[in-house]
Amino acid sequence: MNPFFMFNLGVDGFAIIVMLILIYTCFISLDNTQDVRYLRMTFYSLFTILFSDFFTWILDGMPGRIVHVLSYVDHSIYYVSQIMAVITWSNYVQYRITRKVKDRRNMWITVILPLAMVLVLILTNPLNKFTFSITFDNHYQRGAFSIPIALLVMGYLLGTSGWVLYRRSREKLASTRREYMILAGFVFAPFIGVVIQLSVYGISLIWPLASISMLLLYINRSRDEISIDALTGLNNRGSLDKYMFERVYPGSEERLTLILMDVDKFKLINDDLGHDMGDVALREVSEIIRKSFSTGHNFISRYGGDEFVVLIPQVDDPRMIDGYTKALRSNLQEFNNSGQFPMPLSISCGLAFFPKEGINNPEDLIKAADNQMYEEKERHHASMASKNKSAHQFR
Repeated sequence: MNPFFMFNLGVDGFAIIVMLILIYTCFISLDNTQDVRYLRMTFYSLFTILFSDFFTWILDGMPGRIVHVLSYVDHSIYYVSQIMAVITWSNYVQYRITRKVKDRRNMWITVILPLAMVLVLILTNPLNKFTFSITFDNHYQRGAFSIPIALLVMGYLLGTSGWVLYRRSREKLASTRREYMILAGFVFAPFIGVVIQLSVYGISLIWPLASISMLLLYINRSRDEISIDALTGLNNRGSLDKYMFERVYPGSEERLTLILMDVDKFKLINDDLGHDMGDVALREVSEIIRKSFSTGHNFISRYGGDEFVVLIPQVDDPRMIDGYTKALRSNLQEFNNSGQFPMPLSISCGLAFFPKEGINNPEDLIKAADNQMYEEKERHHASMASKNKSAHQFR
């Protein structure tokens, strides 16, 4: 008997429970988008691998013809489900990043061909024993093609991670770069499992560790869906409300500066360039805001529509905010000079401070900043009208 028999059963059993929880959570979710379907298929494949691996340890060495047949079937399922898992994972990552389903050519190269090759090997294995064999006393033995299949599986994982890192190097948005890093890091735990299995014969850790990676990824995805704005990657309105509710109330000892911002003439961007370009403008503005207020423990959020909020803790002095607003104007001007967007973008800002007389709750704080922001807009419009009038007089 393998000296690690109970260890392997325990690790596989724990990983199976983890996958059952993920499958159930995904099953009861109302989300049925394409990326969720790919993720669900990956869960099913991982569960099948772990379930098969669990029973390989139980069946290994047990006497009987029925056990011999069951071992053969179990190991066949194990090999096929491995390639299914990495294929569905690769499809999930590719769709998550590009939001496009693979075209027919890519499907043939990355899905149909490798899966067909493994199926052919498994179906012909009883005749040639190329992949594995089950001895007369029902012990598993690797065949000559088991290593190439393992390399194919790891190649999928490493290749997918490498592609994600390449896409990350070309991405500007910090939130998207963070998600790409998490996707690329999925391979880390299974790779550690490979190293341990090669170092200590008899331990099976690759797929149990892969299930832990999947759990961490799903937890992060769920957290982002709850607290992160999907378009900009900033904190969403719910996170903002919670943050302010915990700090802005009568008698609070917190000191806060709130900056409310919106994109000038955003409706014109949507009308003239289309809503897709409006979304691009919001993402670009969110990144400019993030870059401008990145120092300290500032809370940056999308408030709604084309409005954004920055909360700066422990600061209620307008002079200390001046550096942030100058950075915002500078970064905005730098972006406009780069010509990355068809028309120049501008932002109006309003400031409010807590504590201050007449501000007793988050609504009061937002309203005070909103009032100042529209005063700034009025001054800006008046200034532009005056410039246009002067230019007309000199014609």
